[in-house]
Amino acid sequence: SMLASALVRPCSSSAAALQRGAAAAAGIAQRRTLATSENLTSKIAPQLADERRRLFAVVHVNDRQWKVTSGDLIQLEGASPLEHGDKIKLEKVLAVGSSDFSLFGRPLLPADQVTVEATVVERSHKSPELYYRHYNHHQTKITRWQTTETTLLRIDSVRASPSLLNGHSSEETREAAPV
Repeated sequence: SMLASALVRPCSSSAAALQRGAAAAAGIAQRRTLATSENLTSKIAPQLADERRRLFAVVHVNDRQWKVTSGDLIQLEGASPLEHGDKIKLEKVLAVGSSDFSLFGRPLLPADQVTVEATVVERSHKSPELYYRHYNHHQTKITRWQTTETTLLRIDSVRASPSLLNGHSSEETREAAPV
């Protein structure tokens, strides 16, 4: 009687049974995910349309990731062809969000639906740093002063299109509130 109430699975077909169970669970999870995503979309869309909301974005520039919002300053290292006063659009946006939600790209969000605009504020060099290398047993020393070019960017705006939630492209965008 105790054995009858226990769940017994044969060893040979347990993998197939687990796969069938996983497939059934995935179907249920997919239906739940669709319902959940529609519910979330209905909650996030008004927040994206609200112009008083301040958006943040995670952008990829010069092999680094920056979390930025309107009015932020970021300092890029290395040579760049930008000049003082140039306006640029940062198109590699990994994520965008607000205090209540975040939208992540896989790996990037569409460039026509999320834009981050910036202005070059300053171009300069970092203070000189000493590069010193001594090779043991060779009587060799290398002493060099090196500087790195830097570019200072001010983030002007972070914009997201409400159609980002639907996955469709749209010209209708909204700009985050200025600082």
